[in-house]
Amino acid sequence: MASYKFDGKELREKGSKIGVLDGNNIRDAHGSKVGAIDGKVIRDSHGSKIAEFDGKDVRDSHGSKIATMDGIKKDVDGIGGASLVAMWIFFIR
Repeated sequence: MASYKFDGKELREKGSKIGVLDGNNIRDAHGSKVGAIDGKVIRDSHGSKIAEFDGKDVRDSHGSKIATMDGIKKDVDGIGGASLVAMWIFFIR
């Protein structure tokens, strides 16, 4: 069983909220913006590209594969897609 749960809006660990999807923005539990989803690109809070998700693989800003959706789903129970990948990148990885 995965340690984290994502309901499409909130990422939780053992019941405690650690991340929130606010439109395309990713915020921590205190409401501070930590990143954003820009299509298939995931950006940090300063707008720099940190990863890209093609639907199956996650690649860092240099194009190196860092994870797959199947691997992320082992860590996080929840709705898949770019929002799940972004939550994994900012709060779990």
